[in-house]
Amino acid sequence: MTASTKGPGRPVDPARRERILEAALACMAEEQNFNMQQVAARAGVAKGTLYRHFANADALLLAVLERHHSQLAGQVDASAQNLPQVREHLLSLGLQLVDFYSSEAGIRLLRAVYAYGASHPQHGEMIFRDGPMAFVRRAAEHLQQAAELGAITLDDPLLRAEQLVGMWKGSLMSGLLMNGCHAPTIAQREERVVSATDLLLNALACQKT
Repeated sequence: MTASTKGPGRPVDPARRERILEAALACMAEEQNFNMQQVAARAGVAKGTLYRHFANADALLLAVLERHHSQLAGQVDASAQNLPQVREHLLSLGLQLVDFYSSEAGIRLLRAVYAYGASHPQHGEMIFRDGPMAFVRRAAEHLQQAAELGAITLDDPLLRAEQLVGMWKGSLMSGLLMNGCHAPTIAQREERVVSATDLLLNALACQKT
């Protein structure tokens, strides 16, 4: 699903679009509410201007998620020629994830979208599909590359990717969301991602022997 963001009329102003996305996130985080009128007021734009950028509230919400995941997960590099290269891509993906979860901006976004999804069940499925599961699918694509190279045995790419992402996050995300722990250091984040990635890849490689 792709957000429909541009309607007829004047060209979309990228800076104004970013301001609208930030306003939508603020409404979700602080008010646990989300409608076009509130977002327009928060962004300091007319409601008609908001609709020139986003067709409806669903498109706006999806745009918030898409911006987050495009920045975080990026695109799968199709140039991997061996398992070490796939491993490096997975490490990069995992570090981006853990770094984001450990940042104030990341925690703010997670709290906002989780609270919004819980209080607006009609949007919960979309948030899950285009939020957490989008990242799992990206990790699954990397694992699929390793399988196509003959480096690992992969019975269920999505399941193995979900297990890997779960190991990357561990209990850290819950602790940070609840203010129950401090953000890990760079070295601690690297150790978390490297150990989890190697554990899964080694296990899947052993299945080939």
